[in-house]
Order: sequence, then C-alpha cells, then structure tokens
Amino acid sequence: MPHRSLFFSLLVLMCLLVEFKINAQVVTGRITNQQNEPVPYSTIYIPETKEGTTTNNDGHFILQLSKGNYHMVVRSMGYIQVEKEFQVNSDSLNIDIILQRQEFQIKEVKIFPGKEDPAYFIMRKAISKAPYYRSKIKHYEAGLYIRSNFAFTNIPKIYQNKVEVEGRKLKEVLKENVTYVIESQNRITFDYPNKYEQKVISKKTSLIGFEEPPVMELLNTSFYEERPNEVISPLSSLALRHYNFQYEGFINAGNFDVFKIKVTPKRKSDELVEGFIYIIDKLWCIYSLEFSSSFEFFDYRIKQQFENLGNNNWLPVSHNINGNLSALGLKGQFYYGASLKYDVVEDNTPGEVLQAETTEAQMPKPREKSAKEKKLENQVSAITSQEDLTNADIKKTARLNRKILKEQYKDSAIVSTHYNSYQIKEEKDTVRKDEMFWDTVRTIPLTPAEIKSYQLTDSLRTGGKTAKDTLNEEVKKETLFRKVLTGAYDLAKDSTVRLSYNGLISILNFDFNAVDGYKYKQVLNWKIYPDSGKLVTISPELGYAFNRKAVFGSVNTSFKNIFWQNSTLSIGTGKQSRDFKSSEIGIQPTLNAISTWFFAENYMKLYETTYLNLNINQRVKQGINVFANAEYDYFKPLKNNASYLLSDQTDFSPNIPKGLTDDNTALQQQKSFEYSIGVNYRKRQRKPWLEESPFLFIINYYSFNIQFKQGVKNVFSSVSDFSQLDFTFHQQADISPTSGIDWEINAGHFFNNRQMHFSQFKHFKTSEIPVQFQTFEQTLHLINDYELITNKSYLKAGFEYRSEYVLLRYLSFINRKTWSESLHFNYLTTSALHNYWEAGYSLNSLFFVGNVGFFAGFKDAKFESIMVKISIAVFD
Repeated sequence: MPHRSLFFSLLVLMCLLVEFKINAQVVTGRITNQQNEPVPYSTIYIPETKEGTTTNNDGHFILQLSKGNYHMVVRSMGYIQVEKEFQVNSDSLNIDIILQRQEFQIKEVKIFPGKEDPAYFIMRKAISKAPYYRSKIKHYEAGLYIRSNFAFTNIPKIYQNKVEVEGRKLKEVLKENVTYVIESQNRITFDYPNKYEQKVISKKTSLIGFEEPPVMELLNTSFYEERPNEVISPLSSLALRHYNFQYEGFINAGNFDVFKIKVTPKRKSDELVEGFIYIIDKLWCIYSLEFSSSFEFFDYRIKQQFENLGNNNWLPVSHNINGNLSALGLKGQFYYGASLKYDVVEDNTPGEVLQAETTEAQMPKPREKSAKEKKLENQVSAITSQEDLTNADIKKTARLNRKILKEQYKDSAIVSTHYNSYQIKEEKDTVRKDEMFWDTVRTIPLTPAEIKSYQLTDSLRTGGKTAKDTLNEEVKKETLFRKVLTGAYDLAKDSTVRLSYNGLISILNFDFNAVDGYKYKQVLNWKIYPDSGKLVTISPELGYAFNRKAVFGSVNTSFKNIFWQNSTLSIGTGKQSRDFKSSEIGIQPTLNAISTWFFAENYMKLYETTYLNLNINQRVKQGINVFANAEYDYFKPLKNNASYLLSDQTDFSPNIPKGLTDDNTALQQQKSFEYSIGVNYRKRQRKPWLEESPFLFIINYYSFNIQFKQGVKNVFSSVSDFSQLDFTFHQQADISPTSGIDWEINAGHFFNNRQMHFSQFKHFKTSEIPVQFQTFEQTLHLINDYELITNKSYLKAGFEYRSEYVLLRYLSFINRKTWSESLHFNYLTTSALHNYWEAGYSLNSLFFVGNVGFFAGFKDAKFESIMVKISIAVFD
C-alpha cells in the first residue's frame, strides 16, 4: 500500500450529506446533559427537510434552514429523545437543549414467549427481516457533508525521516499533536442493488498539498448486510453462532417501542463487534446502533442513527466513527462525521417517492413479479409472521430470501452493471472556497482544535509572496531530483504523453545471479494517448551484467486500438538472459538473488537469447480474444560467472537444469522460429443474491485458453521442429473475501518434438524454495523447479478450497484475527512422472503479509516428501 494511502486509510470509514442553499438561515446550538456536560455526536433531525446532522465532540451543532416553522428531533443513546418546535424568522437562531438520562423500562414490562433471554426472540425477528430492509430502497439522492480529522500523538523518527509522501519526507508533511482536517460537500446517488456515485462539489483541508476529499465507502454497506466491511453483522443469518444477546429493556419513541439489545461476541476477533443495537418493535428494523471493535492496529467505535423518511424507510441520517491507531510506535486518533439530507427516496416496493412536488407520473411503477418469486415471498411471510422463531426458521428464511433475490436479478432493470461499485467524481469547478462559503454549508461545527488547524494552514498559505515562490521553486527542484534519483510514475506528463522512470538508484534496477553476477539496468516507459481509447507504449531497457561482462537490453512497443478497433499489436526486440521457465511460472528474480547471495543456492537456470517477436491480440466479442504470435530467437547457453563471496568452500550449482547434461541438444546454441495461434475466453459472473451463501460453487469467473504452437524448420536458419496443442480451464468462485474455491485443469500434447530448445518444453508452476513471493494456489511445492518438464502428453489439475474455518481457526487463540484457511490439492501426470500429487493446508493472510503452508507429496499411493512453506504474498 502506498504511504499516502496508508495514512489516509486512517480516515476511510463513513459518509453522509448536505444541501447548500444560498438563502439559508443559520441555526446553531449546543446539546448538554443535566450536569451541563456536552453530549458529543448527538443526532439532530429535521423532519420537514429530511435532514440529519450530528454535534461535534463539544456538543455544538449547526443547521442551514430557510425561514419557516420546523420540528427538531434530538437523540443520543442513553438520553430521552427531545422534540422541539421552532420558527426561523431571522438570519440566525440559537437553540440550546438539555437532555435527560434515559431509564430503560425493565424487561418484565414487555411479555415475551419462552424462558430464554427475550433478546433472542427480538434478534431472530430482526435477522429474518434483514434481507427485506437490505433490498427495500431502490433509489435515493441526497446531499452529503463529510468531515474527518486525525492527529498523531507520536511519530517515530524512523518514520519521519524515511517515509515519503508525494516526494516529501513525512516530517515535512505531518507534525505530532496537530489536528489535520479534511471536509467536503457532496452529492450522493444510490441505485439498487449496490451502486453509489459520490460527486464532490467542494472540498477543504488543512493538510497543505493534499486536495483529496474524504470518502466514505462504508456507505455502500450496512449492518443489514451479512458482512459489512468484513465484519460479521449482528443481523447476519449466522449471527447466532458468533454473538450472545442480552435484553436490557425498552423505551417509547413516538409511536414506537424500541428495544435495547446488548451485543457481546462469543470470542475475541477482528470480525466481531460489541456494543448495543436498538430494534423497533413490530417493524424489527434498526433504530440506532453503537458498536466498537478493532482491526489490526486500529480500535474504532461506530455510531449510527436512523430516521423514518416515510413509508417506514428507516435510513441513517448521521454517522460517527472515531478511534485510535497504535502500530510500531506510531500512535494517533481519527474521527469521521457525516450528515445527510435526503431529497429523493424511492422504494423497491409499491409506495411513495419522497421528493418535492411529486406527480402521479413520477411515481414508480410496481415491478411485475414472477409466480415463483410470489410463492417464495409467501413462504417467507408465513415463517416470519409466526409469533416466535427458531434458529432453524432463521436458516430457512435466509435460504428463501436468497432464492427471491435470484429471481429478482433475472430482471435486467434491477441488475446493476457495476454491482458493488462506489464511484467518486469531482465536478470541474471544484475549487477552494473561502471560509464564508463554508460557514453556509458546514453542518458539523468545527472544534477548537480544527479551527486552530485551519488558522495555522492559512498563515502558511498567506505568507510572503517572494518566500512562497522561492519555497515552491525549491520544492520543485527537490521533487525533480528525487524523481530522477528514485524513480517516478510521472517524470513528465501532459494530456497526451506520460513518461515513467525507474530512477537511478531504485531497487528495481539491481539484480544478482550466479550467471550474470551483479546486474544494473535503466528502464523508461512512454505512454502516448493520441485519442480516446488509443494508446501507444514504448519501453526501452538497457543494462550491464558486470561478472558476465555483457550488455543487455530491449525495446518493447505496443499499439492499442491504433490500426483497428479492439486490437493490440506488440513488437519487441532485444538481447536478454532469461529463465528457462517463463516469467508467469518461473522463479522470482528477487527471491533467487537473495538465496544466491546469502545461501549459495542458485535455483534459477538461465540462457541467452537475441530475439524479435510480433504479437497481435484482437477482441472479437465481450470476453473473447483471438491472438497470434511469431518469434525468432537465437539461443545461446550460459555458464556461471560469479562466485560465492561469503565462503571459499562453497560453489554455486552449475547452470544446468536438473536431469540434463551440458551436451544435451535442448541446451545447445540454436536458431528458432515459431508461431502460435489461439483463443481465450473469460466470463465474469456476478450473482449478488448468492454472495452471502454458506454454500460453495458461486462463480466469480471462469476462463479457458486454447493454443497451438509450431516450431518451423529452415525459416531464417531455424532448426526448431515441434508442434504443441495446449488447453487450460480455470474457475474462481469466491463466496466472500475469505472463502471460496479456485481450480484449474491444464492438458496438452506434442504431436511432434523432433527439435526443441529447453525453454520450449512444457514447464509447470513449481516452487522449490521454502519461502516464496507468491500465493500457494496452483503450485507444486516439493519437486525441483526444472524436473517437471515434458515434450509429450501431460495433464495437470489443481484445486484450492478456502474458508474462514477449516481446522486451526476453531482454536480460540487463532481465530482472533481475520485469517482464512485453505486446503490444497495438485495432481500431475506426464510420460516420465505418473500420478504425482500433493496435498496441503495453509493459514492465510497472517497480519496481511503472507501465508504458512504444510505440503506433502505422493507418487501413486507412496509418500515422497513433506515441507513447511512460507508465502510472503505482499511481493506477488
């Protein structure tokens, strides 16, 4: 994750809305308790405008209202709701409100069936209704005001001097104990099932040099979902497995009774929350919630207040998230607040559309339901209308609701092209506004620390012009120097051309292996955009292998949609040392360099080629591509040129693949011309109605690739003489971010193998090294990297089953983090190796860094070997 994203991840948690009115009057106030203490993050809701806001941590609030009569509803958990009528007839009005502590009536006042805690009766009702509320809203439009702030109480020196943000050291960007503010005014639009568009109208920040507005992608989920942002919701169909519930009484809120339920996780885990959820009697929907949890290095608290916007459409009108960060000496706090003003709310079921002056023609027409959908809805209604529900009833309604959604998604009018998408756009005239403007649109008052932050920023921005210009010039020079030194994605750019550069001292420029010894290279990348949808890429590379005393380099050029539509033509030429295995399945150069330098283990075997290739790829239909490739190579064998510096007693293994000798014809100097043709098809399938299914075989995508390759003799002195047909089918089926399957079948046959270079044999994805920089799936782990080759018939199959719970995660000291587990199976049969297979188990996403796996190999039914593997997938 880039350092910039790392620090702004502190601020990524939630969002809301606000409408700017030129003629609005300012209504301010403070919410306190009976001890005159502020009640922070209270919700203020105006029914007439369907606008909600929240107080800051000092209890202050601000509203922008036109002249007229209004009602104000003030709520905060633990206090009695206050409703106040007031009139706006002047430019400003101040309203202070004192909240009284709420005493929840004892549970005996409400009569519930059975002897168990009444909370389970309530929660089963709420869980059974969650799918209904999840799909109740078809469309809404709202104004959204978002404000976030963060402050670091401790930034270790190593971070201040080593971490860079936009070319500047961290100590030049962030200071300890300074509050940084980011706020924005937005428009947000939602379309069922899960498509959001956030349009940034204006933005303001006290963090100089960063103009990115705060975003709230958590808005595209809710606790009605099974797993909102990878947390198991207390309203999930599986919640009864993970939470204990306790009834703590009820209050009367207008025409409704509201139950207070204490939520306690059955185990310590980042996947679970604890706190309180308030459920409305009879409707069984959320009235408000207040949860806390942790996520790796973050402790956070989330608070949401819901209001009835008509037709029993209870939607959140205020969001507050705050928390602490503590990671490797870095400590700080963060806050997100947002307020919403709904303009349009359209129900998925026949009902009202909430917008000004709605005409009958604007009313939504009810969608015609299929007979099967009506039957399923009747079955759900029959179950949920029962006075008491069992756990079995909850499971059954969950299955029925998924079937209902599947029927609904057959209607193209409901299916969203961008399912689960959250798009953020900025208007072209999004500019920095003055403070007078923000005073008219800000709906959460600034705190003293935030005001001080803006004052400090303004003083820096309005300093002497000469000093500022001098500073800018110095920054530009320093930034350009840093880009040349360490590399940059945008060394030079305009609307049609972008130049990227690896830099003079980038780690990507250096390499080491036993054949080349120390290597250094320089790489440039030009991207030219002659027109919309067209792209020309030119990538020259030049380097030197010091121990081999050889210059290497290449020039690769591609033309996308230049010569004809939906096509890519690529041309490449150069002289390189290469792994006998292709880069897709070969040994990672960085990993090989580490093992060669420190352990004298030279895993990678290399050859040299001077080459020229031409590739054409044409998309003939959505998901279908045909391709053709022609390549000329002049292959030469290589030998080791470097010695192991850390010991005179150790030599590198020879640069000869295992099982071959240096006089093998496949390794000799030779010229080759080959061509290949093929077709690739990839089908991406989205089935949102099954996303929360506990069952397997939910397809995310499947693909197949078929290719014919021919080595042509006597063309440009070519000696190649072979023909191969290869077929691959791959399917990935994710149920959730932590569960799913991944399987692949690869089969092929060489009709002719009279003369081939070793690089043209069929190689398979292997990983002999105990530590690897890639994930475990579709990999054979216990065999030499070059032993599994063939130029005859072959069949390989791989399967991974990934789940939240397989084996170790049932242990309490393991299941506290958001890890997953996998079972692996890989099979291979060739003419030389019959019925070889490996079985394995892995624990995945350990601290978001990598995986640990245990693998055993077998030939037929005979045990061969076993190994523990570590995957540092962050380098993948």
